[in-house]
Amino acid sequence: MKKMLFLSVVFLFAISISARDPYRDSDHGNFHLRNGKAYFEKTYNCCGDFAELEKKLKSYNSPNGGFQVKRTGDNTMNGVMVNYNLNWNYKEMKTRKIADFLKNPANATFEIKKEGEAYQVTVNNIWFTDVKKPSNKNHMTIESIVADRKNRVIFTKDKKAIEALEMIDENFTWIFQLAGSTKDSRF
Repeated sequence: MKKMLFLSVVFLFAISISARDPYRDSDHGNFHLRNGKAYFEKTYNCCGDFAELEKKLKSYNSPNGGFQVKRTGDNTMNGVMVNYNLNWNYKEMKTRKIADFLKNPANATFEIKKEGEAYQVTVNNIWFTDVKKPSNKNHMTIESIVADRKNRVIFTKDKKAIEALEMIDENFTWIFQLAGSTKDSRF
């Protein structure tokens, strides 16, 4: 009887140790998945001059898309990214190996908070325009691509989806980085 009790306790202990931590699977690089919503968040250790950052963002504008700063305060800047084509050529991958949705223009909202000599960028509501059917209102959201199908609070294990998420992460990191900034953990 003691042996059976001991084995059952050891078995339960082994199961509890091997249980996956849901928070470990809800973060990937600078992307986080909370309450079924995926967002990009990164902190840069550099003076966050909003005028300089706005100038950089507007330099990415094209006739049919780019960045729009909607509101700027003392410590926050809000705006939108509209029909912006992400740079996926830097990977030097063949076009057929790039996820199809990455070839479509991206849309999102962003908020930049400044605190001292650092600034934090949060990009929310990320979705991709369906260029084949622009009248279709069922555009691809980032959550529909990278969230697990059964459990919407963890990232999928699909290799192509994670690779695409990493490419988006690198693009956003590059877009919002001012020269000389590094990661900071004050926020």
